[in-house]
Amino acid sequence: MVGFRVGTYTSCSPRGRVCRSVVGGTLGLLDFPIKIGRWIRYGLRPPELVIVHHPRYAALKMGRLFDSARADKILAFLTDRDLVRRQDVSLPRPSSLENILRVHGPGYVESLADPSVVAAILGVPVGEKQVQEALDLFRLAVGGTIQATRLALRTGKVAVHLSGGFHHAKPDEGMGFCVYNDVATAIARLRARGFDEPILVVDLDLHDGNGTRAAFATDPTVYTFSIHNIHWDEHAAVASTSMALGSDVTDERFLATLTELLPPIVDRHRPGLVVYVAGVDGAADDALGDWQLTAEGLLERDRFVVGLLRNETKAIPLAIVLAGGYGSSAWRYSARFFGWLVRGEVVEPPDDAEMVLRRFRAISRGWDTESPATKDEDDWGLTEEDLLGLVTQQETRFLGTFSRYAVELQLEQLGMLDKVRDFGFNSPTLVLDAPRGLDQVLRLYGKPDRTDLLMELKASRSRSIVPDAEVIEIGWLLLQNPRAAFTTNRPQLPGQAHPGLGLLREVAGWLIVVCERLRLDGIAFVPSQYYMAGVGARHLKFVDPARQGRFEALHAAIRTLGFAGANRALNAGDVIDEATGDSVRWEPRPMVLPVSDRLRAIVAGRPYREEVDRVRSRVSFRLRR
Repeated sequence: MVGFRVGTYTSCSPRGRVCRSVVGGTLGLLDFPIKIGRWIRYGLRPPELVIVHHPRYAALKMGRLFDSARADKILAFLTDRDLVRRQDVSLPRPSSLENILRVHGPGYVESLADPSVVAAILGVPVGEKQVQEALDLFRLAVGGTIQATRLALRTGKVAVHLSGGFHHAKPDEGMGFCVYNDVATAIARLRARGFDEPILVVDLDLHDGNGTRAAFATDPTVYTFSIHNIHWDEHAAVASTSMALGSDVTDERFLATLTELLPPIVDRHRPGLVVYVAGVDGAADDALGDWQLTAEGLLERDRFVVGLLRNETKAIPLAIVLAGGYGSSAWRYSARFFGWLVRGEVVEPPDDAEMVLRRFRAISRGWDTESPATKDEDDWGLTEEDLLGLVTQQETRFLGTFSRYAVELQLEQLGMLDKVRDFGFNSPTLVLDAPRGLDQVLRLYGKPDRTDLLMELKASRSRSIVPDAEVIEIGWLLLQNPRAAFTTNRPQLPGQAHPGLGLLREVAGWLIVVCERLRLDGIAFVPSQYYMAGVGARHLKFVDPARQGRFEALHAAIRTLGFAGANRALNAGDVIDEATGDSVRWEPRPMVLPVSDRLRAIVAGRPYREEVDRVRSRVSFRLRR
């Protein structure tokens, strides 16, 4: 059996697919022989990793900060980088109730028919019609962990389940987003089927694996190991290590504790199977966590665990579940780990904005953008009579192409309306105000009575901002959550009446794919405040290269203040031009996000870049002392 060692993986892995689509749908024929060779090598010696996943996981709701697309993002990264083939992903089946009852008492299982019980566990509203759907999804996820343990034992490969880790669910009580304990259920099923070797659960989620510990409190053959921030209960188990490290834990402290405690347990317990609960909510940027682990620290944690269990002297069957990780960036830590598992080296995942865009591009392939001038039906193959049950007057379309119904369907397909519902706005209502010849305004409300304004987008097609290019001109974009409050971590910015909605990446991704479908060159807007330009500094460029050079120098001088602090400093006159000694004020100028190859080539070209560098080298700024 091929094993693992820290930092090195002895198996080969694929680097390319047989063919890859590029802009315009052309085929990379020059790469064809190389990719065929890699494909053959993959078939002869595939990576020692198997993925368990189901597309329905995207419907799982576990608190308002949980990214329901996390598993899909991880899988998209692994397949896009040719680390895993989609046809090799194992689809789980829902766990039987028989298996769930091996861990959870019938009284508790019956209580889950009450929406209030399930809502209290999940931290999101659950209606009568949603209870069964939620329970079915959790049973599917439990089945995924069962599948992972089965594959780990049968194939000898590391089995990764892109869900699971519901470690707070006790036999008689659910809590902390955990309805059923998938790890305990998978182990109980193995025991019922005659697997009698010792089992070790290594739980390195930020939160206590209290439910799994409770499930095996009297079973010496199942050792539960958990390092966490605080204890969720004080119930002991006959075979358990439960270590609470408190808040603000750094890489050094966590790794020192792990490397001291875990090796002797593995040596003593001699497990025939390990389930690794690889939560990433200990990351410093986690939306719920209170630890300070870095990306490097989390990967070193994972490398240590795998290296301890699978090396030149042993290859213990290993199943991995995701567990906790909150916020839109949580997926990247797991993706980095699994990329290393396959390739034996770090494969850096793209940023969140790029993953949103890739996902949206895939969804948008079915969008119909045929001009209404040559087509009587709605953009989606339905007439307005079909949609409304009556004939209505033809309305002006968003950007001259999409009806209000088409826009709503786009936002629904892209998951944006689901995210709005997660914030408690259960009936999002879209309104299109598009008088002919004027800017179109899209408004998204939280209620049908047009209260709780969430989004207001004023946009039009323009040929006047960028020479010889047609772009979507954003005249105004408002994204806000009127039910949220400002905090010290999310202070009020100029122009804000309410905190942001947290959908800026999604809106940007939607507009980019709209540009691509309409064959437009990019998206342009004029940032009225510094922070608006700073947020998109990686992707947005000023149309004028001299202005871009000045902005880059300014951004480098004040970005350590954060967007809010830098914006305040500029507005207060606390940023000084060192050449003149004058206070610097923000001057709104057009910026563009290039979408077409032609416009990207312009802002990446030598003349533009040389002018940017020339201006940047001649200006400097400092904060007033």
